[in-house]
Order: sequence, then C-alpha cells, then structure tokens
Amino acid sequence: MTGWLVRPRRPVRAYSVLCWTAVGLFAAVLAAVAVTIGAESARAWAHAGLGFLWSGTWNPARDHYGGGLLVVGTVVTTGCAMLLAVPIGLGIAVYLAELSPRWLSAPVSAAIDLLAAVPSIVVGLWALLVVSPFFARDVEPTLARTPGLRSVFAGPAYGPGILLAAVVLTIMVLPTVVALSRNALQAVSGAEREAARALGATPWQVVRTAVLPAARPGIAGAVTLAVGRALGESIAVAMVIGNRPGLPRSLLQPGATLGSAIVNQFGEASPGLGESSVVALAAVLLALTVAVNAAGIGLLGRGGPPGRPAPGPPRRLAESPGAVGPAGAGPTGLVLLADPIDAATRSLPRRRWASRVMYNLCAACVIAGAAPLVALLYYTIARGHGALSLGFLTQAPRPAGIPGGGIATAISGSAKIVGLGLVMAVPVGLLSALFLYDRRGKAAGTIRFGADVLTGVPSIVLGIFAYGVLVRPFHHSSTVAAGFALAVLMVPIMIGGNEEALRAVPEDLFEAGLALGARRARVAGRIVVREALARLVTANLLAASRGVGETAPLLFTVAAPSAALTLLIFDRGPQAFASAQQTAWACALVLLAAVLALGATARAVAWRLTRHQR
Repeated sequence: MTGWLVRPRRPVRAYSVLCWTAVGLFAAVLAAVAVTIGAESARAWAHAGLGFLWSGTWNPARDHYGGGLLVVGTVVTTGCAMLLAVPIGLGIAVYLAELSPRWLSAPVSAAIDLLAAVPSIVVGLWALLVVSPFFARDVEPTLARTPGLRSVFAGPAYGPGILLAAVVLTIMVLPTVVALSRNALQAVSGAEREAARALGATPWQVVRTAVLPAARPGIAGAVTLAVGRALGESIAVAMVIGNRPGLPRSLLQPGATLGSAIVNQFGEASPGLGESSVVALAAVLLALTVAVNAAGIGLLGRGGPPGRPAPGPPRRLAESPGAVGPAGAGPTGLVLLADPIDAATRSLPRRRWASRVMYNLCAACVIAGAAPLVALLYYTIARGHGALSLGFLTQAPRPAGIPGGGIATAISGSAKIVGLGLVMAVPVGLLSALFLYDRRGKAAGTIRFGADVLTGVPSIVLGIFAYGVLVRPFHHSSTVAAGFALAVLMVPIMIGGNEEALRAVPEDLFEAGLALGARRARVAGRIVVREALARLVTANLLAASRGVGETAPLLFTVAAPSAALTLLIFDRGPQAFASAQQTAWACALVLLAAVLALGATARAVAWRLTRHQR
C-alpha cells in the first residue's frame, strides 16, 4: 500500500523538473542572446564609443566604423513603409471585420494569411527581378514628373532603391497590421454597434463613431508591432535597396539599412574590429526592435484584451447621425435633438454617399493587398515550373553560369536543418507552454513576456548569436549550428501557439480531473494536452513553416549556398546568368510549395484530429 502511494509521485516530480528545465533553457537562451551580442560588439563600442551611433563613416581600410547613416536609412525606409501599410492594412481590417459579406470574408482572410506565409527571400527575388525593372521603366519616371512630388522623387530611376525597399516592407508587414487590427475591431462590444445603429447610423458611421475609438489601443499595438517587423527585415531589403549608404535626398536613390549592411558586410569584415563593428550594428538593431516590440506588446495588453472600449460612451454622439441642432443634454451626457427624425432624414443622402465612398475605399485596400500575392504567385509559377523535373530535384547543383544540375543537396540540407531545429525546439516549446498554463505569478509572466519579445527579434540577430556560440568556437560552420539558430527562432513561436492551444481547452475538464483527486501534472499531461492535440500540432507545424523559409540565420551558420534552398535563391537570384535566375525561380517554387504544404498539413491534421475527438 505504501509503494502504491509513493509511485505516482515520481512522474509528478519528473514532470515538474522537465517543465522547469525547459523554462530555464529558454531563459538561458534569452539571456545568452543579449550577452553574446554585447560581448561580440564590445570592441567596436570601446573603439568608437557612442559616436558609433551618429558617425556616417564606414571605411574598413582605415578602421573607421559608424552606423549613423544606416540608422537613418532604417528609419526612413521603415517610415515610408508604414505610411503605405497602415492605411491599406487598416482599410482591409475594417472591411473584413465590419463591411464585407460573410461569404467573402473567409477567402480574403485566407489570402492575407497566405501572404504572411510567403518567405521573405521569395518576396525579395520577385521584387528584384520583376518589380524593380517595372519601377525603373514606368513608376519612378512618372513620380519624378508629377508636380508636387519632384522634390521627393528627384534623380535618375535606378529601380533598386529606398522606394522599392519600402514597398517590399509594406507587403511584408501588411499581414501583421491586418490580423491584429482585425482582432482589435472584433473585440469591441456588440452593444456599441447596436447603439449607433439604433440612432440611425450608416455602416461607416458605426465604424467611425463606435468601433474605431474603442479599438484604438489594439490598433496602436498592431502598428507598433508592424514597425518592429519592418525594422528587423534584412534579406528582402538587402536584395532591393541598392546597398549604398548615404543621406537620403530622394526616395529613388539607393540606400542601406542596419539589416542590409549586416548581410553585406559580415562576410567581408576583417577579424577583430571589423566583425565587432558589424555585430555592433546588430546590437543597435536588437535594441530598436526590442524597444518597439515591448511597446507594442504593452499597448495590446493595456487594459485587457485588444480593443476593449473605454468606460462610458466612446465619443459624444452629437456628431453622429443627424446631430444638427442640440436642444439639451440627457443624463448620460448624450446631446438630445429637437427633431432627430427630421434631421436624420435630411442628412441621409449625404451619409449614405459617404458610407459608399468609404466602402469602396476599403474594398480598394483589399485589392491593393491581394494584388502583390497574386502577382508573386503568378511569376513564381510561370518562371519556375519550366526548370522542374525529376533530374532537377535529384541532381546536385552546378556552378553558376553552367546549364544543368539540380537542387538535391539544397532540398536535403533544408530538410536536415529544419528537422534538427524541430528536435531541439518542440520539447522546450511544449514544456514551457505547460509551465505557463499550470502556473501564475511573476515567473510565468516574465517567461511569457520574454517569448513575446524574442518572437520579434530579427532573425539575422539570432544568426549572429548562433555564429558566436557554435561557429566561431569550433572554427567551422555546421548543420547543428544552423538547426540551433532555427530552434531559437521557432521556440518563442511555439510557446505562444502552444499556450494558446492549451488555453482553448474548457476549464471544466481541468477542474473535473482535479475533483477526481488527480495531480495537476497528470491532468495537464493526460487531459489538457490530449484535448489540445489538434491545435498543438497546428502551432508546431506553422512554426516549422517559418523555419523553412528563413535565410538570414543560415548565412552565418552554413558554409555553402547549395546547402539550403533559401541560400541557393539568395546566391543565384541576383546573378546575370539566365540559368542561375531560372534555378532561383525553381527553388522559390519548391520552397513556396513546401511552406504552403506545411500550412495545409497543419490545418488538415487539426481538422482530422478535431473530428476524431468529436
């Protein structure tokens, strides 16, 4: 009898130890990222001091290093991108949440989600080989001739430049703006909408007077997180910005950002001060993105769920439908009208016209957001399918400029790297999520905040971290280092997705298990995890799809471009040889198919497991 009472405690202690170990590993990696970047950049800071931040000189021959122009280029490019992304993204979010028919909302949302799944290297390839010539031939000369815009778009039309980089960033941050803004709009209480409709408001007036004011904190958080995403993008920007540091005098001129400079300078930097200066750029980028992402997380979490309305009426409805002549104020502070029916009737044509105009503008935003996805898919399929064959998929690559060969080593290399990353990341992500599910307090809150912040850290910074931890000490690149870099990238995504999946399990099941006398660990492991299995599989497969499409971490951890699909695209795409570009397009098609297959598999597995549970 005594043995029977003791034995159940062993798995409970093992479960607790495993959870604490996973959380400890995650916290150690989180601290190690900051410590490694700081230590690797210490020599540059000691050499240049804080002047590194505003010095505009980058001259390796004389050991003069400064990131001032790169910081300016990053801010200008990100600012231009947000000027495009915020109105378009908010228009799409309003259309999906408030104005679109139900039958149209689902496919449009799926298209926006698909745009988020497209790897940045594929976006960069499409922008470099398709959009850049179009900009140089048609768009940029037209902007330069437009009165009132000549001072902003002055100079020769290069194609690659600040404007094209801003457009690429717009495409990449648009899903973030749309998804989070839509969540904020949908979180607004239905009573706010019904109150506005009861006063005779048109659909657009409901959005303007009731929904948008209440959702303002969530929208602000969405925009802030999108800024952090734009600041950290490096690969796609490096392919289209021109990589020429300088003070921006025109949006048509080539430029450079912190991320693009790291991509282009790290491989050529001399050991010692040169490498340390490039890592110092990563330290500046890390500080910027962490600060912006922390602010965005704070805005999203302020006062409860995104978009929670403030106490009381969101605004004085005297400015709402038909409010043309106040006759007094009611007890709630709303202005009453002397003849509200007559006033509303006289203003109805004008209000209907304004509602139609805003509906059409939001629909135009949807078209503007979907057009890049359609064009990207079309050109990737049209230019990549011709090279695909059984021999192309099973033969090794040949040197650039020599026809023939294939991408077999790139496919197998990507599979090995991502598989190794999943082996490292899945246990830590699941056990850390169970820890957060089962515990409250400062420790859980700190880990959750750390996961949210690490999710927004640029992948190129994590690549430098893996280089400093595993590549430099052992003096060679390796698949293990690449897998470790992807694992660090995927773990915070898995923690967030897994915790959300666990939270979706009804609390009644958890309470019922406890009421039967089972330990919390057994209830969490045998009931909660089993019920959340479909969502857990989905979350982990989506994190894997993110890892498959990453390029920046592999630049610092893999020796040969032929060792991964993304590296082969980055190497062959900018070359002038037709055979090299065709190989890049074929790799992009295979990579895109792999990412979409993972996403479709995640949803299919979730549907099948959910159906089986039912």
